[in-house]
Amino acid sequence: MAAYEMSLHLHPSGDRGAYRFTCPECREEVNKPASRKTVAVLIAAGVEASRMEEDLSAPELPLAAPELPLEDRSPAPEAAAFSLDDVIAFHFALLDDAAIAQAFTLEG
Repeated sequence: MAAYEMSLHLHPSGDRGAYRFTCPECREEVNKPASRKTVAVLIAAGVEASRMEEDLSAPELPLAAPELPLEDRSPAPEAAAFSLDDVIAFHFALLDDAAIAQAFTLEG
């Protein structure tokens, strides 16, 4: 499924949201809550995000609470600091389309 075939709607808080797509097999509309981690993965895969409107007449999408416990949201104190070399390596990793495609390939 291509990124353009999905829609991602972010909650105003920015830490959760919901995504939608049409199932390619059954053609049913699928709506799923998106945690912070899911939002990050979908954006990294190229799904464009939009903000949820505070429109009370619109049907509300199901929202998930963040999945990570607080202690997992910050770096380990014993971990090495993120250096300029790390930033440069990350930059070049983002330019490698084949590596990104392989990282996001779903095994069936």
